[in-house]
Amino acid sequence: MVIGTAAAQSIQQTTKTVPVVFVGVSTPVEAGIVQSLEKPGGNMTGVSDPLPVESEIDGMLGILPTIETIGLIYKVGDPAGDPLAARAVAHIEAKGLKHVTAGIANAGETTQAAQSLVGRVQAIEFPCDTTTISGMAGALKVAKDARLPVFGCTSDAVKGGAILAGSYSYVTVGQKAADLVVAVLKGADPATTPVVIPKIAGFEINKTEADALGLKIPEPMMTSAVKTY
Repeated sequence: MVIGTAAAQSIQQTTKTVPVVFVGVSTPVEAGIVQSLEKPGGNMTGVSDPLPVESEIDGMLGILPTIETIGLIYKVGDPAGDPLAARAVAHIEAKGLKHVTAGIANAGETTQAAQSLVGRVQAIEFPCDTTTISGMAGALKVAKDARLPVFGCTSDAVKGGAILAGSYSYVTVGQKAADLVVAVLKGADPATTPVVIPKIAGFEINKTEADALGLKIPEPMMTSAVKTY
């Protein structure tokens, strides 16, 4: 078993025959790890936890129903960041809203990207690649000073001031990965064993920050929250 996109790509270059189960890979098709989610096509299958950007945007609209323009910060050229940003843009446009993207090349540019969105958008969504996660603290400070709500994409982001982020139960993720390992050990072919995608458990919500910004979290969202701060 391997954990994460980089580890999965590395082992993929090492062996094409030994069966491998991966976990913690958000975009296995885009990363070239499998040919498709239904039929991986090689020696690898696993559990994918695609970051729930569409659900986070829906949560944002539940809190900010009159919003018109959403900002996006992501690393351009990242195998996870690009497809996640594309999904976010597609979902925003499907809702009839506008978006402004701020692409970055490294974590040090995240703060500047957030500054570039101030006054141009009513909220920021982080589609969530590892580079933007690394620089998110600076962006959160900029947003807080500008009273600009941020949504997505990790527990640490929510603790640090983001309004909400979708959350998986990693106990469930681990159980599903273990089930796949057992299946492969019993002879299942990874090439034809579909990649498993669990449902998100719910949102983590920073009600303290929402209250400070004068935002009302809908009661059903609070009731179903996985964790609140």
